[in-house]
Amino acid sequence: MSRKLVIHIGAQKCASSSLQASLDLLAEVAKDDFGFCHLKPELLRMANQALDRNEGSAFDYLDEVLAFQTGSQVVISHEMLGNRPGLVSAIAGRALAKHDFGCVVISGYSRLQSSFHVSEFSQWGFRGRAKLYADRDVFLVHKLNWRKFTALERSLFAFSLGGADRDWFADYQALCDGVNGFGGAVNVVSCHMPTRSRPYALLEHFLSSTGLSIGLENFDSFDLRKNNAFHPVLIHAISAHLAELQPQHQSFFPGPHEGNDWLFRVCSRLPKRVNLLASRFDLLFPPLLREVLIGHLDSRSFASNQQYCDLMSVDIGYFKPSQGAQVLSKEELLAVAREASEVRNLEDIQQFNREIENECMQAIRAEIVAG
Repeated sequence: MSRKLVIHIGAQKCASSSLQASLDLLAEVAKDDFGFCHLKPELLRMANQALDRNEGSAFDYLDEVLAFQTGSQVVISHEMLGNRPGLVSAIAGRALAKHDFGCVVISGYSRLQSSFHVSEFSQWGFRGRAKLYADRDVFLVHKLNWRKFTALERSLFAFSLGGADRDWFADYQALCDGVNGFGGAVNVVSCHMPTRSRPYALLEHFLSSTGLSIGLENFDSFDLRKNNAFHPVLIHAISAHLAELQPQHQSFFPGPHEGNDWLFRVCSRLPKRVNLLASRFDLLFPPLLREVLIGHLDSRSFASNQQYCDLMSVDIGYFKPSQGAQVLSKEELLAVAREASEVRNLEDIQQFNREIENECMQAIRAEIVAG
């Protein structure tokens, strides 16, 4: 039987960490029949840069990885590969020509653009000071009081006005075009990641869609979930605090990609009464604005998503906007934001922010003292 290589390309915020953890655990059990490698991002970047410069060292790291994997079925994975179709096609060609693989499958997952943006904000954006300042400035330019909006609302609004959506069709068309020359030896497969409304077993789907055969009857114990969400109170407190700081002022809060474990420990120390505070969110920040902005984002990317679904045989139901959602003009977006601003009470919001920050600071102090 010819050897098969599967290149898992992510994308970011599309359950990649969960799938990688599952595959790592599965490789420990399957042993010689199945191999898995979570690629090192810094070495991948170097490989991509060397490939762009047409340097002979471009494949040093990847050759080392592929040569080490001796099983008949091998998966290599990193979410940054989804942004580098040229590198992916080069890896596929190298695997066929130099490493005795008879076929290659490129596998990736997608996500509704609004969900992608909200997830990215909730993981990283709420503590990225440059992004918080940039979103704040959008409101200042349009003479809107930014303090009357949550950081997520400001992020969605700024993105709605000028951000570029993740274009899954363009991404996967580039991947398909890049491997056309390999004929039937290389295939590209994709699907929207599991959702609450449309759930499925991610690991089992990955193995089935890529044609991997693992001699186990049940994969439930291997289907892991990583990247738990931060508590919404912590997200609001940190983003509100950082947005008020001037650029020259320092903060001890971890930035994006920093201190995740520490932040999760702080979340676990938040008192139960913060849930009562969280229940006031929708009173102070009525959800209509978020719903309108999300509907706008989903509507403006729908045509491209339809093309992606047609190309990769994905259920378009994952990408349908909510009922009544529509693409809004700049003037209409500004009108919605102004209407939200007019009905919100700044003093109540600032008092709420102080309460939220105090609760989080107590939890942070408790974690520091315990450490």
